[in-house]
Amino acid sequence: MSRFAIVLISVGLLSSTCLFAQGTAARRNRGTTTTGTGVYDVPAVTFEGKVKTVDKKELRIDAGTSGEDSLIFRITHRTHFLKDGKEIKPTDVAPGTPVAVDAYREPDQKFSALNVVVNPPKPKAADQ
Repeated sequence: MSRFAIVLISVGLLSSTCLFAQGTAARRNRGTTTTGTGVYDVPAVTFEGKVKTVDKKELRIDAGTSGEDSLIFRITHRTHFLKDGKEIKPTDVAPGTPVAVDAYREPDQKFSALNVVVNPPKPKAADQ
């Protein structure tokens, strides 16, 4: 066989091997990257107010002074009710209790509660 034929066959094999390797890398990586749309990829926001109602699925608080500004939060398996650093049951929170709610917005634009912290009444300053 001539040298020219051997070089031509070698170049053909090398170039096809390189092209094949590039094609499999592109196919292997396709669809594996995500944009990070998980639950905890969004910042939580804290709302404060007084409890209007609480049940197994939702918590409603008064966030304004007029009593007409209420916010509704979903209660999920991720929701924790805390008082003095200890976990309590949602039924232990009475209407009118001041709370701070850490929540995030779901893709359907509704809020889900992460932590519901029962705030003790703040002591009044003594008049001097």
